[in-house]
Amino acid sequence: MIAIQLLKRIIEEQQEEIKTAKVRERKIIREVEKSMELEEVTVLTGVRRAGKTYIMYYLAKKFGGVYVNFEDERLVGFDIGDFDKLYNLVGKKTLFLDEVQNIKGWEKFVRRIHKKTKVVVSGSNSSLLNSEFTTALTGRTITFEVFPLDYEEFLSFKGLAPSINSFEKYIDLGGFPRVVQTEEKEFIREYFNMIIYKDVIPRFNIKYGEALKELAVYLVSNIGKPFSYRSLTRVVGIRHEMTIKEYIKHLESSYLISTLQKYHPSFRKRELFPKKVYSIDPSFSKIGSVDLSIRSRALENIIYLHLLRSFGRNNLYYFANKGEVDFLIAPNLNPKIAINVSYSIDNKKTLAREVRGLMELKPSIKKYLLTLYPLDFDLPREITPIPVIDFLINAHLIEQK
Repeated sequence: MIAIQLLKRIIEEQQEEIKTAKVRERKIIREVEKSMELEEVTVLTGVRRAGKTYIMYYLAKKFGGVYVNFEDERLVGFDIGDFDKLYNLVGKKTLFLDEVQNIKGWEKFVRRIHKKTKVVVSGSNSSLLNSEFTTALTGRTITFEVFPLDYEEFLSFKGLAPSINSFEKYIDLGGFPRVVQTEEKEFIREYFNMIIYKDVIPRFNIKYGEALKELAVYLVSNIGKPFSYRSLTRVVGIRHEMTIKEYIKHLESSYLISTLQKYHPSFRKRELFPKKVYSIDPSFSKIGSVDLSIRSRALENIIYLHLLRSFGRNNLYYFANKGEVDFLIAPNLNPKIAINVSYSIDNKKTLAREVRGLMELKPSIKKYLLTLYPLDFDLPREITPIPVIDFLINAHLIEQK
C-alpha cells in the first residue's frame, strides 16, 4: 500500500516532467493517435528505451490526462488496492500507466474503468500480454509495438539526408533515441545490461544469470547465423537444451531478440530445423564481437526489422536448400516475396552465392537483391536489384515493383 499524499506528490512531479520534456514525433504516433478516441485500452509494448514513455508524453501533451511511471522507486509498495486511490485523485481524465506490468492485477482495474476513462498502458516485456491480461481484456485493447528508430526516423532526428555515409552512421549508432541524440555509445551496453538484469533475470527467476547473459551476447553477436539448441549448449556451456530453449524464449519476451524459422509447409519440420536470430537494434550486434563481417550482419538485421514492421513475425521465414535466401515473405505459408541482402558484391563468386538461392524458388515468387553499395553486375531477369537506402525510405517499394 502507498500513502495517498505520497501518490499525489509523485503524480504532480511526473506531470511537471512532461511539461518540460522535448518530444519528437514518431511514425507510429499517427496510428496511436487514432486509438485515443476509442474506449479500448491503448497498449504500447516493446523493448526498453525504444521511446514508449516519450510517446506517452506526446499523447499527454496533446490530449491531456495524468501520467504515472511505475518504475519510480517510490511506488515499490504500490499494489492493486492503491488503484482506487489513483482513480479518485485523477477523476475521469485520460490515464497513462507506464511500465504497468510491475503491478500485479493491474488488468482487473483497467477492465473496470476503461469505459469511463481512456487508458493507455505500456510495458517493456511481452508478459504485459500474458494469459491473465488476455482473459481480462479480450477484445478491449488496441496494441502497438514500439521499435527503436528506423532509418527514416534516424535521418529526421539527426537532420541528415539519405546517403551511404548516413546509413553507415545508423549502423554505428542504431536506433535507440537517446543514443541517436547524444551519440554516447556506452548507453548501448547499458541498455543491453538493463534488459538482461531488469527485464529477464528477476522476472523469470533465472538461477544462472551470467550463463543467460553469455547466451544473449553470443546470439546478438551472431546475427543471421543458423543455430540449434544443441549447438548452443556447447557454445555457452549450458548443459540442457530445454534450458537453452527457455532462456531464448525469455530473451524474446523482453524483445531483445527475435528468432526466424526456416520455411517449410509442415509445422513439425519447421520446429526441427535450425533457426536464425536477429536483435531488436543493429547496435547490439557489436556487443562481444570484433568480427569484420559484423557491419554486413548489422545491415541484414536492419532489413529484418523493416520487414518485421511491414509484414509481421508470422509471415517471415528464411529459405535454405542448395542455396539460401535471407528472407521469405509467406503469408499463410504461401511464399510471395524472396529477398537476399548483401553489403556489397565485388566479385562473381559472391554474386553467384546471392543469386543461387533466389533462383531455386518458383518463378511466381518475386525476387529481390538488396545491396548497400552499387551493384556492378548483371542479374538474371527474374531478380530485381534495389539499393538498400531506396528500399528503406520508399514505403512498400517491393510491392510496387
